[in-house]
Parts: sequence; C-alpha cells; structure tokens
Amino acid sequence: MRIALTGRRNIVVLMLAGAMAGCGGAGTIDQTSVSPISNEATFATLGYLWDGVRSAIVAKREPAVGPFNLVLHYEPPCSRGGSGSYKGSVTGTKTSTGGTGTLSMTATISACQYDDNVVITTITASDLTATGTIAIVNDTWGNIDIHMVATNVTVNGVVCPGGVDVHLTGLTPSTPPISTGTACGRTGAVPLP
Repeated sequence: MRIALTGRRNIVVLMLAGAMAGCGGAGTIDQTSVSPISNEATFATLGYLWDGVRSAIVAKREPAVGPFNLVLHYEPPCSRGGSGSYKGSVTGTKTSTGGTGTLSMTATISACQYDDNVVITTITASDLTATGTIAIVNDTWGNIDIHMVATNVTVNGVVCPGGVDVHLTGLTPSTPPISTGTACGRTGAVPLP
C-alpha cells in the first residue's frame, strides 16, 4: 500500500470524496451506515490489503505453456513495526495464446504500521483470503476477478465492523481494480489505487 498510495493518496482520496458526493450506485461508498472507521481509513485499508495480493501476483511472471503451479509469497513493508505475510498459489494451464489461472491465497497482517507521508496507519487482518481467476493473454497477465475476504480486521486499534468482503475486477493485476462489496460496514464500488 505504501507504494500504491505515496504521492497519489491525496488525489485518490479527493476522487473518492467526489464519487461519494453522489447518491449511491457504482463509484460510491454508502455514507448512511455509521462506522467507527472513516471513509478515508476504509479506503486506505482496502488498498493496503489489495496491494499485498497484487504484489504477490506480479512478482511472478506469467507461466510457460502447459500446466502450471506458481507459488506466491509476499511480505508487506511494515515500516514502523508489525509484520505481514501473504502466501498462496496460482494454478492452471496455459496455451500458446493464453489461459486462466486460479488464485488461492491467505494472509496474516499483525499490527503492520505504514507511513504514507500523510498519516501513520496500523492494520491487523488475521484471516485474509483471496480467491478467484486471473486470465493470461499471450504472454502477459490479463483480467482479474478476485474475491477478497477478511472477517477480523482492525484499523488503528479500532474493529472494522463486518470486516472486508469485496470483489475486485480489473484489466490486469497491476492496473487499478474496481472494488465492489462491503468494508468496515460501508458498501459501494470504488476504484482502488
């Protein structure tokens, strides 16, 4: 998340705030629910959790032709303390023109603190899972459809009500996805950094 938000956080937050000014629907977060986690902190948490999944995937090149099983591992930078670990795999089959991989990943984030040059945030997510599909087009990663769930999440020591349960769709793992679902008691569809 540190890499994803540094330098762009204020612009993204302003875009989110502008999108939230609308009345429900795609591109907004439901502001009618009361949550102890602010919209900005909810958005940052989604982006942080997704960044770990994305980083684990893009650290691996797309597979060679034939059946594949890519082992994924990523440890997010917790620049001010704490720890985190993402582990999983992408399995599938690739032909000369493409294919599809199935993602299966778990993560444990323990009081991971990061500083995005605006605010220090501490996130704990003891049971994150990410499952779904990643297309392979020719020799590159393609469309994603990933379900990311974390039922036990805290942000700066405050429980994120309802945790995180979102679907992430996008053109590739490295391009900004759209997150649709519920996070910290807020629902909506927002673009992540």
